Order: sequence, then C-alpha cells, then structure tokens
Amino acid sequence: MLSDAIEEIHREFEAAADRRNQELKRRADVRRADDFLLSVEDIIENRLAAVPAPLMDEITQFVRPLSRKLLRALNRNVTRDPVRVLDVLFDVQQLLLPRLMVA
Repeated sequence: MLSDAIEEIHREFEAAADRRNQELKRRADVRRADDFLLSVEDIIENRLAAVPAPLMDEITQFVRPLSRKLLRALNRNVTRDPVRVLDVLFDVQQLLLPRLMVA
C-alpha cells in the first residue's frame, strides 16, 4: 500500500513536470515570434531595404511547422520586404496566442 502511494506521487510529479515543460515550450514559441517581430520592426525603422537572408532563413524555419499558408507567403516574398515579413509574423503571433490561452 505504501509503495502504491509512492508510485502515485512519482506519477503526479512527472505529470506536473510534463505540464510545466509543455507550457514553457508554448511560451518559448511566443517569445521567439516576438523577438522576430522586434528585429523586423528595427529593420523597418532603420529604413533597410530587405530582411537579411540569415534572419529570413530563421523566420522561415520557425514558420514552417506552424502554417503552410504563412510559409508560402514568406516564400513568395523574394525581395524579403520587411513589411510583408512583419505581416506574416503578426499572423504567426495570432496562431500562437490562442494555444497559449488554452493551457
């Protein structure tokens, strides 16, 4: 009986740790999207013509598992126009925020 109680405590502890890890992952995605938004906003404020290719690659890799539609929008942006990238990132943020609220 005592061993059953100990096993139950361990299962509950592991379940709580899993929930915390899932919550951190959801928040990490939102933070990363926010970081990308800030970077692209800086590009726009500094009147740069295009999003640098390495940053664009990072954004594309981030968006790929989230939405094919948004990935296509990024890929159609061959000039790497920062305003269009910003639009996609706002849409990504709209995808992620409800997921954060569900938990």
